[in-house]
Amino acid sequence: MQTIETRRSLGRIVGGKVLGPAGWSEAAVHLSAGCIGDVPVAGQQLDARDCLVLPGIVDFHGDAFERQIMPRPKVSFSLDLAMRETDRQLAANGITTALHGVTHSWEGGLRGDATANALFAALDRLAPRLLVEHKVHLRYEAHHLAGEQQALDWLSTGRVSLLAFNDHLPGMRRKPHKWQEWADRAETDLAGFEQRLEAAAERAAEVPALIHRLATQARLHRVPMASHDDHSISVREFFQNVDCRISEFPLQRDVAGYARTQGSPVVCGAPNVLRGGSHVGAPRAADLARDGLCSILASDYYYPAPLHAACQLAADAVLPLEQAWALVSKHPAQALGLDDRGEIAVGKRADLLVLDVRDLRAPRLLATVSGGRIVYLAEGERLHA
Repeated sequence: MQTIETRRSLGRIVGGKVLGPAGWSEAAVHLSAGCIGDVPVAGQQLDARDCLVLPGIVDFHGDAFERQIMPRPKVSFSLDLAMRETDRQLAANGITTALHGVTHSWEGGLRGDATANALFAALDRLAPRLLVEHKVHLRYEAHHLAGEQQALDWLSTGRVSLLAFNDHLPGMRRKPHKWQEWADRAETDLAGFEQRLEAAAERAAEVPALIHRLATQARLHRVPMASHDDHSISVREFFQNVDCRISEFPLQRDVAGYARTQGSPVVCGAPNVLRGGSHVGAPRAADLARDGLCSILASDYYYPAPLHAACQLAADAVLPLEQAWALVSKHPAQALGLDDRGEIAVGKRADLLVLDVRDLRAPRLLATVSGGRIVYLAEGERLHA
């Protein structure tokens, strides 16, 4: 395996089967100035014989980076180190655009304001050295009334690429056996965590108005919005009425069905596909995908999942590979308003994968190209001057 950061620009990819907007072809893919071009240019050549050339993965929601920051409760590492390691994992799993699920919560600690601000600063420092593109998916805990102004500041300064409304507090109140674990994550003791939880719960009546205010500002700044863990159609209707169009991880099949009738994207977890079901009792993502009720697959907590889940859907004859791949590339890009990526077409960003799928149940990533640069290469002999 080679990770390549400083090489001459890649000029073309040849010999592969290319997934373009009109379907599969065997044309060479030309690259110029970080984008897909229509004429040959100087630069290195990547040999994709016996492989597919696919659009890079746009990961709608991933929070596995939290485990790089805090791999065990009360054990934290430098944000710069954590995000550089996360960056390498993304490149090695074909994710060329990552939306990091940064939780803005009343909990504090790992999911508090200070960590989020430090993470924004770290991404700014690291930007010139990162292999893939990093964006922020702000997961706003609905009972975090004290965090409103901070969220508004982030929205107004372009820090946030997606605003998602979460409401984990009711479920957390019902699980006192997990409070110590969450207290450790929040960097407080058990009594302190319970105090924070109850203080947030006391302001429940203010939550709907807060959501309306945040949604108004998100619309103003053209930031797309998602609701998380919708458990009923009435909840999805509430969010639909504030222009929060994306249903992320709906907990009931009928909610996913309602969202699709409204033209709303439905996001499911790619780990759900790989594991054959949800670990929290949500509908099986493969079933929703088969029935047209899942439009996006996200890594959620496991970065290898999108690539392997798309291939598994094809291997299981749930969807043709080109349709399954759209769930991890074209569709998330469209839902996020990222019109410059998600497809292999002239003028789009040169975010590309070379994938060996001779065994769809064991796909092998050979190369990741991000913005025209090779950022992951498993077989160096495929690269020629």
